[in-house]
Amino acid sequence: MSEIQYKGYTINANPEQLTETNRWTVNISIEKHHGGRVTDKPFSASNTFASKEEAIEHCLNFGKQIIDGGRY
Repeated sequence: MSEIQYKGYTINANPEQLTETNRWTVNISIEKHHGGRVTDKPFSASNTFASKEEAIEHCLNFGKQIIDGGRY
């Protein structure tokens, strides 16, 4: 798993490999700390990638887009 801090949020990349195609999915969770509590929301996209590294990069960019777009 790979994670980054971005604008007060934590983006966790959780790509999974599809057994039928060996391609990697886009799955993330975004965490926000509010005082003593944490909210954690999952997101996914239908894109797939040939390598885990590509998928992680896309996951992290996808999370940034969600945060920048105000969708979290």
